[in-house]
Amino acid sequence: MKIIGSYAIDYSHTIGNVALWNDRKDCHDLSVTPPIALMPSPFPAELFEKAKAVQETLSELYFRISLDHDFLVDAYRDVVKADKWIAKQIELMEMVKKDGIRQNISVQLQRADYMSHWDEQQHKMELKNVEVNIGQVGGPGCATLMSKLHKRMMEKVGNLRYGQPLSSTVNGKLPENCPRKGMAEAMLHAWKLFGDKNAVIVFMNQPELFPVCHFEQLQFIQVSEDLARKEGIYINVVRMTIKETTQRLCLNESDYIMYADGRKVALIHMAYGYLPEHFPSEKEWNIRYDMERSKTILSPNIRLSLSGTKKIQQVLAKPGVIERFLPGQTEKIALLRSTFTGLWGLEEDNDEIRACPKKYVMKAQLGAGKGNYFDDQMANMLSRMSIKERGAYILQQKIWPVVAKNYMKRPFEKPTLEDIVSEVGIYGTFIGNQENGGKVLWNRVEGYLVRSKAHNVNQGGVSEGGGVVDSLILFPENELKY
Repeated sequence: MKIIGSYAIDYSHTIGNVALWNDRKDCHDLSVTPPIALMPSPFPAELFEKAKAVQETLSELYFRISLDHDFLVDAYRDVVKADKWIAKQIELMEMVKKDGIRQNISVQLQRADYMSHWDEQQHKMELKNVEVNIGQVGGPGCATLMSKLHKRMMEKVGNLRYGQPLSSTVNGKLPENCPRKGMAEAMLHAWKLFGDKNAVIVFMNQPELFPVCHFEQLQFIQVSEDLARKEGIYINVVRMTIKETTQRLCLNESDYIMYADGRKVALIHMAYGYLPEHFPSEKEWNIRYDMERSKTILSPNIRLSLSGTKKIQQVLAKPGVIERFLPGQTEKIALLRSTFTGLWGLEEDNDEIRACPKKYVMKAQLGAGKGNYFDDQMANMLSRMSIKERGAYILQQKIWPVVAKNYMKRPFEKPTLEDIVSEVGIYGTFIGNQENGGKVLWNRVEGYLVRSKAHNVNQGGVSEGGGVVDSLILFPENELKY
C-alpha cells in the first residue's frame, strides 16, 4: 500500500491534480494533492446512465423556471419571512425586473448530485437526487484529473498483482470523463455570443476560501483561453475577488456596458457569492445589482441563482409543477421524477419528524453543503423554532446509499481502508436566450464528479476535509452485492 499511495501522489503532481495547502493558503509556492480515493469506487452502471439521461431535461427545466418571475416570488413567499439572505436576493430580482433586463443570454453551469438508494421494500437499488447546483459548481478540474489518475492506478495495481492492467481482469467500466473541457467550451461559446473580440471575461473568486475549489475552477477558465487560441482568438481573463469587483468594475449608465479596468466585459463567471458572508456590505450588493442591469452575460444571473435552491427543489416535487415548465414532455418528466426523494416544506408542525429524525435531513437555502441538519440536532432545532422560522427550511427524506470499501489518502496521512459512500454529480452546460418565452441555444451533458466519505459521517465536504475526490468504476447492477 505504501507503493500504491506514493505512486498516486507522484502521478497526481505530474498531471496537475493539486491545490494550495489549506494551512498555507497565502503561499502559491506550495501545492498538495487534494484528499483522494486511491481507486475508483463501484457504482451501478444503470443508475449512472439514468443520471446522465435526465441532465438535459434538468438544465432546461431550471432555465424555464428562471424565466417565471411570479413563480419564483410565490415559491419564496414563506421563506423570505425568516431568511434575510433569500429576501435580499428576491429584492434584487424585483429591482432588476423593474429596471429592465438588458442581456437576454443566460448561462447555466449545473451539477446535479445523486446517491444510490437501497429501497428495502422493493428490494432494489434506485437513483436519488440530493441537490442541484447552479453557477458555483465545484469539481470540473479535479473530476477530469481523478478519472485520468484512476485509469493509471488500475494499470499500476493490476501490473503489480496480476502482471496486467486490472481493466483486463474485471468486468467494470471506467467511464470517459472530461468536464473541464466541456465547461470551457460553454464559456467560450457564451463569450462569442457577446460579439466583441476585445471584451474580457471576469472570473470572480476567492482563492483563500477553499484552495481546492479555487484551483480546479481556475483550470476550466484557463482551458477556455487555450481553446480560443486554437481558433486564433485571444481572450483576456481577469480574476477578481468580490471585494475587488467593487473597485475595478464600472457600469456606464449611458449604454449599460460593464468595464473592468477600462475594458468591456463580455462575461462574468461567479465562482463566489453564494453565501451571505460573501456580501459583507452594501458595496457588494450594489456591484451585483450593476452586473444584473448591465449588458454583460452572467454565469449565473440572479434568476438562475434563485432557481437552484433547496426550496425550488422541494416545490418541484409537488404534482403538476414540472409540467408547468415542460408541457408535453411526459416521458422525460416521469424519468426525472423517479430520481426525486421525498421533499416537504416545514411551514406546518409535524410530530412524526421530531419523533423519527433519523429518517430526514433538514436543509436551509444555502450552497456549498452549508445549512444541513441531521438527527438529534435537527429535532432540537425544530423544537425551538417558530412556524415562521421553519419556513426558511425544507425537509428531505434521508437517502440510504450502498456502502463500499476504498482506500482514502489525505494530505500528510497514510492511506486508510474505509467503508465509504459516494455522491455522484453530473455536469451540464446550458445557454439560452430569454426572449419570447425562452430558446435553447446550447444544452450538453459534460461528465461527472464523485466525492466519497466515510459511511457514518453526515457532512463529507472535500474542502472541509471530511470527504475525498473519487471516480467511478461501473458494474451491472446484478453484479453488485448489497
